[in-house]
Amino acid sequence: MLAEQPNQDLGELIQIALDVAGSLDPREVIARILERGTHAVQADRATLSSLVDDHVIIEATYGRAGELTWVGQRYSLDYFGGQPLVQKAIDTLQPAFGGRLAADKAAPEFRQALASVRHVAVVPLVHGGRAVGMLVFSRYEDRSFTAADLAALTLLGTISGLALRNARLFEEGKAARERADQAVARLREAAEAAEDVASQVQLDAVLRRLLQRAGASVDADGTSLARLEGSEMVIESTPTGELVGTRWPLMPKVLAGITQGHPVELTAAEYTGAPEGLEAVVQPYRRFLVAPLAVGGETIGLLAMGRKTDEPFDPAAVQSLQQFSTLGALLLRNARLIAQAQVAEQAKSEFMSIAVHELRAPLTVASGYLGMAMEGAFGDLRPALRDVLSTAQRKTEEAKLLADELLTVARLEGKVLTPIAEPISVMGAMQEAVARAGPRAGLVKATITIEPGEDSRVLADRAMVGTILDNLLNNALTYTDHAPTIRIQARRDADQVAISVTDDGIGVASADQPRIFERFARGTDRVSREKPGSGLGLYLSRGLAERMGGSLKVEASQPGKGSTFVLRLPLAAS
Repeated sequence: MLAEQPNQDLGELIQIALDVAGSLDPREVIARILERGTHAVQADRATLSSLVDDHVIIEATYGRAGELTWVGQRYSLDYFGGQPLVQKAIDTLQPAFGGRLAADKAAPEFRQALASVRHVAVVPLVHGGRAVGMLVFSRYEDRSFTAADLAALTLLGTISGLALRNARLFEEGKAARERADQAVARLREAAEAAEDVASQVQLDAVLRRLLQRAGASVDADGTSLARLEGSEMVIESTPTGELVGTRWPLMPKVLAGITQGHPVELTAAEYTGAPEGLEAVVQPYRRFLVAPLAVGGETIGLLAMGRKTDEPFDPAAVQSLQQFSTLGALLLRNARLIAQAQVAEQAKSEFMSIAVHELRAPLTVASGYLGMAMEGAFGDLRPALRDVLSTAQRKTEEAKLLADELLTVARLEGKVLTPIAEPISVMGAMQEAVARAGPRAGLVKATITIEPGEDSRVLADRAMVGTILDNLLNNALTYTDHAPTIRIQARRDADQVAISVTDDGIGVASADQPRIFERFARGTDRVSREKPGSGLGLYLSRGLAERMGGSLKVEASQPGKGSTFVLRLPLAAS
């Protein structure tokens, strides 16, 4: 026996330690422990079991003939209450031997094998002060285990316990890394799906993408999206548009699950009592999954998915869907808010258009009567009355111009203002604008110069270009405290033509530059506040430029030294 050959024993045990520690694969480690241990203690058979919580898992057995059998049965530790030898080894953390196991107390599947056993040694596999497993060595001959075997058995148990524990830790770490990689992959897929949905702005497009991505993530055959209203759902989107807008009661089980923020899976047998009118839609599917779309604890939508085969949804796919649903809920809410804002903006534009149109009619009538009176259609006017009527006519015309401006803004915001694109001469448009500004320039002794430049042609709406240039020149003539000098010039800029209007007026403060193109925006300096105006000129001009595929920006401005505004329009084809 080993105890009679100490030098050989030590060398063999060292070799066992090296062999067992040479792998981190738990199955390989178990196989090596059984094989090396059986030969080291001259046993006929060895069995290795793992101790997990209050259970024992019989991993594998090995015989001297070389046969390795993987078992896998799981038993309660109470099962060993009838095996004092096993209980002693687990309690003392020391090898125990002294006879055979009680075959009549063993599980029926082991009784026949135990009947041939004459002597047994039970070796606890110890790590960290506790048993993590056990080795049971069996001899079929009448050759008992003795105290001489104790040192070898103890060392073998320590080596095996450490090796098995390290292999288990490595396996757990590998599994944890795989789970982490899977979680990262699911998050990446959820982020990509959310990015795809986020590329859409219109509500109907967002709904379509949500359905496509959600259905693909869980391999569903049918999808729908609904909003939750009390205990009912209102279908908001389906791939075919069928049933959109219809209202249906929710099953209590589904309502309870989604209220807690959890997806609910149902079989066809569980989904009974479909409301009248919904049976034909539900009938083709054998599995259902309803997932909530929640933001801040509020369920704002329901994703309902069906599968035609009676196969459970993959838990990992459902978890991925939950991660996507969190992002999808935010995108859905934003799309709904944008849709509501668009509806409100459309209603506001329509109201403004109607209101301005109704306002313009009496102004036209009043202006006409005042003009007739000034021309003497109602008799001669006293000088004082003529002055009053002249002021009233001038103010009426100003009101008509403001009404026209508001009407144009309303049409622009309502997207009903369509430019008539045609090739027009930039030089011609500038000359016409300067001619229209001539009378007012003369009143304030202004100088307007058209700088030399290439006479390119742009693809634009002639009237819109004229409105923009009129507004820019009017601002240059207005926002000044002296007789202004204004320069207007055109130049080619890649596939565009840039028309710059430069003045030496009061300029725009840097703090005001980001907001001067906003609706009703005015400068905050004293001179700007004292000048008359609606604050719509630049807002309207920029909108018109963008409708023609161009842009309008302030290129440079400095208080007291003037400003340069640049209108860019697309170059017309040669």
